[in-house]
Amino acid sequence: MPLAAYEEEILGYNFIEYGELGRPKYLVLGIPDAGLVGPIASSHMVNRLNMNDVVGIESYGYLPPAAVVVNGSVKYPLRIYVSNDMAVLVTEIMPVASGIVPLSIAIVEFARKRGIEYIVGMSGLGNPDRAEVQPSLYWLSTTPQAESLASSLKDVGKPFPGGLIVGPYATILKESVKRGVNTLLLMAESFIDIPDPEAAAVALQGLSKVTGVSVDVSQLLQEAETLRLRLQGMAKEAKDALAKVGKGYEYRAPLIYS
Repeated sequence: MPLAAYEEEILGYNFIEYGELGRPKYLVLGIPDAGLVGPIASSHMVNRLNMNDVVGIESYGYLPPAAVVVNGSVKYPLRIYVSNDMAVLVTEIMPVASGIVPLSIAIVEFARKRGIEYIVGMSGLGNPDRAEVQPSLYWLSTTPQAESLASSLKDVGKPFPGGLIVGPYATILKESVKRGVNTLLLMAESFIDIPDPEAAAVALQGLSKVTGVSVDVSQLLQEAETLRLRLQGMAKEAKDALAKVGKGYEYRAPLIYS
């Protein structure tokens, strides 16, 4: 684990910079949610683009006392990787339920302070009929600038029509609106609590459209069944933590329609 060059605490989370983050244009988020779409997509992206981790995120109050070992090196459980104008948050472990909201707010505030132009989230949109359909892509934006970024998606997806969003991305969206942060959430229809690499591939294809950075998903699709088995434990951890913050509300209709 490299020595920290800079460290900042935000709402109980320490952002530890041990490499050169710079001022990337995009911060792409891979936070666990339905189908583990975010973690699968972000990890694949980091590997395909040979990105380097430069920031670790730690919390001894909200994260289990865990370290990740990669090729003999000790890593923080949440890390930000960077390449050119793209930064990617990879999440190896789920915060405890009480840490989900503080983490979401801390990410938005960190991006705002560092002058990052766009936050782009990749999430699953749980569909009970996912086994019978191919994943569709939806998007949701917080500002006119973020909506303009989404204009390139019109031939591959559509705006989120309405409903409830529950979990870390709900807080990220609300805090982005409050702070005037340009956030675009890409949501691929996915299995609710089964790892879904195919949905992650759809989210990555949408990300490539909005950023202009091409990410080959062929290997991701080839290894889909292996990933599904390997990530069962993480999917259960995410399901249990999100259930405690009311994730089940997402699968009912909202009270008021426009």
